[in-house]
Amino acid sequence: MTSMEYRFKHLVFDIHPKNPPDWDRPLCVIDQGIACNDDYLFKYNRYRKHKSEEFANETLKKYNFIADRWETIKCKNLPTCFKLTSILLSGNVIIIHGGKDFEYINEYSFQLFIGNLSKKNENNCVEFEEICSTDGIPITEYGQPVHIDGQFIYSLNGTSEHKNEMDVYRLDLCTKKWQLLCQAHGQHPRTDESLRREVAYYDNHLYMFGGAHVMILLKNMFLDTFEEIQVFDILTNKWQYFKTLPDLQNSSSSYPADRCYYGWAQCVTQPEYVYMSGGSDNYNFFSDIWRLNLITLQWCNLMPCKLPKSMFLHSSTVVPSGRIYYYNGIVSTDSIDIHQKDDILCAWVRIPKLKAMCWDAMLYYFKNQMLKSSLEDLKNLGLPSEYYESINKAKTLV
Repeated sequence: MTSMEYRFKHLVFDIHPKNPPDWDRPLCVIDQGIACNDDYLFKYNRYRKHKSEEFANETLKKYNFIADRWETIKCKNLPTCFKLTSILLSGNVIIIHGGKDFEYINEYSFQLFIGNLSKKNENNCVEFEEICSTDGIPITEYGQPVHIDGQFIYSLNGTSEHKNEMDVYRLDLCTKKWQLLCQAHGQHPRTDESLRREVAYYDNHLYMFGGAHVMILLKNMFLDTFEEIQVFDILTNKWQYFKTLPDLQNSSSSYPADRCYYGWAQCVTQPEYVYMSGGSDNYNFFSDIWRLNLITLQWCNLMPCKLPKSMFLHSSTVVPSGRIYYYNGIVSTDSIDIHQKDDILCAWVRIPKLKAMCWDAMLYYFKNQMLKSSLEDLKNLGLPSEYYESINKAKTLV
């Protein structure tokens, strides 16, 4: 038992231990999506099979938060384009969407693959089904912002030859058909040659933020401000522009500084909140964390909470209980010291239910004892069923 008294830490970062040896962990690949539930962080990536082999096959891995261990999910029909790929998790359904070849050759994919983590075939594999693009859906793009709401997946056009439009597509998971909701090509300002935008979904609206406008011939990049956002109404299939409200309690800056390559995450259990962290404007590197209320459109700087170090091109997600996770990315302590990191960072960004807080305290005091206990002893502890199952899953890895 630890001698330190447990205290719930709101907006304070912890770093999860890494699982040796290093070739059992996913490769440190920046700008790659992650997904989480309360037990696991999911990562689609290539991995290092042995020290003498630089790369091996694509894989889907999950990190167990209690055991602090990575494990590989055996899969069939896993997609092979994995760079700049979006990954979604809805219950036991995992969705891998889009992507670009690792070598950055001029081949992209608008493919979407769906697998059910709770169903395995005769070879104990999660079998992925490909949803093919039809009816004029573009296939020459990557890095599409993607969101799921019930039976629908919403996707905005990704990047192709340094251009990014605002066409909106919707996939019905029941019929497995794509539908074009809005073709914005050339019809809206600030859509041509724009990169690195992020999107949130709330109450039948898609909220688009940030982005960079690239002047290819002049080799310049201009960043969008966060004082104004673009909003797509799914019921009317129209784009609108709205002003956001500043953080009136922050004397140093009332809006996030213009930037791109930042972390972006939306809370499942509090979908009105989205979190932006870190990023870069190509000259400065940021460590601040901002929250936007999608109901009031007001920004809030979560200071004094900051990332442990300035970071950009990192992946982020929020688990249902309210803890935010960051993985991969490029860390900068100054303009010279820049390097990739594969740490898993986490912090509570909302006050969870008392039940979750008590479980957090139980793990703080008794995790090692529970992992060493027999299944019969664990049952006799009277743990709620979901926490008993979480410990049971972690026991197989330690």
